Amino acid sequence: MQPELIDVVFRSLKRRDLLLLLGEEPRTMEEIKILLDVSPTAILPQIKRLTDSNLVIQKNGSYELTDMGSQIFKKVQSLVNVLTLLEKDNYWIEHDLGGIPQYLLERIGDLKDCNLVKTDPIQIFEPNTELLNFFSSSRYLMVFSSFYRPEFLPLYSKLGRLDSEVTLIFTESVLEKILHNYERKIRKFASMQSTELFVCNDGVKLAELFVSDRGMMISLFDSNGRFYHDYMYCSEPQAMHWARELFEFYKSRAWQVDSETVIDNFVCPSENGTLSKSMLFSLH
Repeated sequence: MQPELIDVVFRSLKRRDLLLLLGEEPRTMEEIKILLDVSPTAILPQIKRLTDSNLVIQKNGSYELTDMGSQIFKKVQSLVNVLTLLEKDNYWIEHDLGGIPQYLLERIGDLKDCNLVKTDPIQIFEPNTELLNFFSSSRYLMVFSSFYRPEFLPLYSKLGRLDSEVTLIFTESVLEKILHNYERKIRKFASMQSTELFVCNDGVKLAELFVSDRGMMISLFDSNGRFYHDYMYCSEPQAMHWARELFEFYKSRAWQVDSETVIDNFVCPSENGTLSKSMLFSLH
């Protein structure tokens, strides 16, 4: 991008906002005035600057982006989303993003509408009734967990009985502990028609991920590998789609627990106590 074009896009907040607005769809002058809350006197010079730079054209009484303007819009929108995400909360700066593959890191701005939910330290070891209640009416539920959360098992079973689609991915040590304490429940869950159970190797740099038709939540380890039970939550479609892609990434690298024999292998593990093969490939 030429230096003068960078100046055109970023030197004026009004021009940047206008570019982002027109990236959604063509707008009339009246719509621009209302949506940006500006007067014609204030916005006309910015329209002229974008038009002179071949980023905007006027057609059929509306202003719209040129092909080059559309390409720049995509890059500017992505940058603005990331900056909005980082300015809103330090969570993403203070936590380890190593569990997120590069192609989703490049779109982490999709999570700009997420809100931080902090757990009361007094209730860290108590069931998270807020999450349980929120996801209890989901039509589908996808869960990745590196933590032993027995309080969620009744929710998974309940949704499975209601024919909601439930897919769980546990790390190896979590699944072994659940089977040690709730073997019968897991065997019954794995046998349901609308449920799936997967396992992956330990050491994943992702604490928890929940995705449903109601919303998504994600928890990360901090930069020192610690977990404080805080999580980011969002119900916006863009964030839910991003979270679903992250879940599918891990699912494609996990091993399905789809038979009694596989469960038996965890109940009576081999000598080395680990999975027979490494299932979690490189993130990038």
